[in-house]
Amino acid sequence: MTARVEAGLRVVQVVSGRPDPTEPMLTGAIARAAGMPLSSASRLCAELVDLGLLARGDAYGSYRVGPAGLRLSGVASEPTVAAARSALTRLAHGTGETAVLAVGALGGVRVVDAVPSPWTLHSPAGVGELVADQRSASVQALARVGVGMGGQLTESRIGKCVELAVPVLDPGGEGVGVLAVRLPVNRAKEGVPVARRALAAERRTLERTLAAPTSRATPPGARRRPSSALAAAQMLLEALGPAEASVSELCAATGIRRDRALRLLESCHRAGFIRFDADGERLHLSWMLHGWLRAAVRPTLVSEGAPVVAAAADATGVCAFITVLRGMRSVTLVEEIRSLGAGLDMTPWLGRPCPIPSADGGPTLVMDFDPDDIPAFLPRRTDARELADFRRRVEVLLRDGVLATESFEEAGQTAVTAPIRDASGAVAAAVCLVGTTDEMRPRIPELKTVALELSADLSSLVGYRAADPAVAAA
Repeated sequence: MTARVEAGLRVVQVVSGRPDPTEPMLTGAIARAAGMPLSSASRLCAELVDLGLLARGDAYGSYRVGPAGLRLSGVASEPTVAAARSALTRLAHGTGETAVLAVGALGGVRVVDAVPSPWTLHSPAGVGELVADQRSASVQALARVGVGMGGQLTESRIGKCVELAVPVLDPGGEGVGVLAVRLPVNRAKEGVPVARRALAAERRTLERTLAAPTSRATPPGARRRPSSALAAAQMLLEALGPAEASVSELCAATGIRRDRALRLLESCHRAGFIRFDADGERLHLSWMLHGWLRAAVRPTLVSEGAPVVAAAADATGVCAFITVLRGMRSVTLVEEIRSLGAGLDMTPWLGRPCPIPSADGGPTLVMDFDPDDIPAFLPRRTDARELADFRRRVEVLLRDGVLATESFEEAGQTAVTAPIRDASGAVAAAVCLVGTTDEMRPRIPELKTVALELSADLSSLVGYRAADPAVAAA
C-alpha cells in the first residue's frame, strides 16, 4: 500500500502546491498533473477529502487544499517562518530587488515564499511558481548540492532577468532550499555585487535557524487507529510536527508498528514531504510544504474574510479593512467603507500601497520582526520622533494584542488594529477599524473588543489555533 500512499501525497502536492491552492481543480487536471489514471485520482481525492488534506470545490469533481493540509503546512513552517520572512525582507530591502525562497520540486524548483521588489520595473516571483527552466540559477544551485558542489553561488540570465541563488544547507550538508535574488538586466551592474553579499549573509541566518534545536511534544490525540495507509501516513506527518524526531519517537506517538512506519515514512520521503538528517536517523517536515499556506492566506481572506469584515462594519458603523504586507508597504486586501456622516467620505484604499509608518495596520504587520530590524525597514525620511512613536505602537500591540491610535498623518482619523495569524502562528495580515476621531474615541473599549473578535474569526479562517492556556502554562 506504500505506492498508494506516495500517489495520494503526490495528489495533495499537485492541488496544494499551486499559486492559488484555494482555486478548485478538476479531477482530470489532477490526474494529468499527477501522472495517473482518472479513476485512481478520483478515488484518492475522495479519501483525501475524508482526511481533510483536500476539500471539495463548488464544481462537481473539483478539489482544493483542505484544512488539514493548511495545518500541516503551518506546522512545517512554524520553526523557520520568522527567520525566513525576516531574511527575505532584509534581502529585498538591502538589494531593492525581489527576494525568493524556493525548494526542490518535480521538474525544477517551486517558490514557497517571496518578497517583491519595491521598484515599478522589477523581476517578479510568486508563491507556488514552478521554475522549470534548467538554466535558472535556483535550479542549478540546488542541483549542484547533489553532486558535491554545495554552497556555491550560481548566477543566470534568462531573458531580461538576472538571478543569483545560493543553496540553504542543513547541518549535515543536505540542500533544504534555495535563497535567490531576481533583478532586471538593466540594474545588474550595480545590483549583482550587492546581491552577492546579501545572499551570503542571509543564507547564514537561515542555516543557523536550521541548526538550532527544537523541542517537541506529542500532539494531543495522536494515538488512534488509522483507517487506511494514507491515514497512517498523515498521523506520522502530524506527529512529526514542527520539531525533528526519530522513527522510534513517531512510533511511540502514533502506536504504528516500526516496520510499517518505516515503509510509510519512505513513501513520504519519496513524495517530498519529509527529509532525513545526513545520518538517516532523524526526520523533519520538508520546506516544500511551506508554500501551501503562504499561497492560500490571501485568497482565503478575500473570499471568506470579506463577509466577516462586512458584518463587523455593519454592526459598528465604522469602516473596516484587511491589510497585508507587500515588501515594506501595507496594501489593502479587503475594504468595507461605511458612511462617516453627511459631508464626509473615505477614499478607497483597495490595492493601494501605503508606507508602513503611515498605515493604520503598519505596526501590526511588522510586530513579528526583530525590533532591531524595524528601523532599517522604514523609509529613510522617517525621523527620530516618528520612529519612537512607531516603536511605541508595536510595543503596545505585543503587550495587548490590539492598538487604538490616532492617525500619524491623517488628521481627525483614528484606527483600531489587531493581527490576523495563520496556521504557522505568524502575523499574516492586520484588521483595521477606522473612523473619525470624534466618533471613535468614546467607543475605544467597545471597538477594541470587536477588533479582537474579528481578528480571532479571521485567523481561524487561515488555520490559526490559539494555544490552550492550560497547555501553555504546563
